[in-house]
Amino acid sequence: MTSTLFTDLLNDLFVSREGQTPDRMLRDFLSFTPTAHVVRTQSGVRFFTRCALDALLAAWILDENLEIETLPPGDTSPLRLTVRHGQLHAPEGAVLTFPERPDTDTAGEIHETFCPYVNVFPDEQAHQTWTPISPVPTTTIRLQDAFSISQDLVDRLAYLSVLEEHGGGCC
Repeated sequence: MTSTLFTDLLNDLFVSREGQTPDRMLRDFLSFTPTAHVVRTQSGVRFFTRCALDALLAAWILDENLEIETLPPGDTSPLRLTVRHGQLHAPEGAVLTFPERPDTDTAGEIHETFCPYVNVFPDEQAHQTWTPISPVPTTTIRLQDAFSISQDLVDRLAYLSVLEEHGGGCC
């Protein structure tokens, strides 16, 4: 059930991005100011993303091994995640949170009503500790499931981008 809700939400969020190249999408995910989500590439490049989901999407868009540090709200030490050869290595019970009803009509609304609430917690119990102080209701999905779903989304958007470059269709 949660996977379907998450997939539906991602489809709604990214419908406006169809036809954009993956590297163009990645530029929108980046933040020029430090955030709770730090990504390091194997070539040594360090950058920040607006939310934990953006860091997962970056792994698929860049198609390279990454080190991700993400700081759950209320915690003082970041969770360390790695992506190696398309496999996410994370704490066993890690979950990704996302808001139940974000406004997604514009990039600004996404940055304000979605990104601040998309976080990784080491487990469901840690998320439940944060829930009473979260300003919006959130739902969780297993981090491994979110990573797989994000790959499907990036693959679809990349395919649509290629179609757009070649005239928008097959016929």
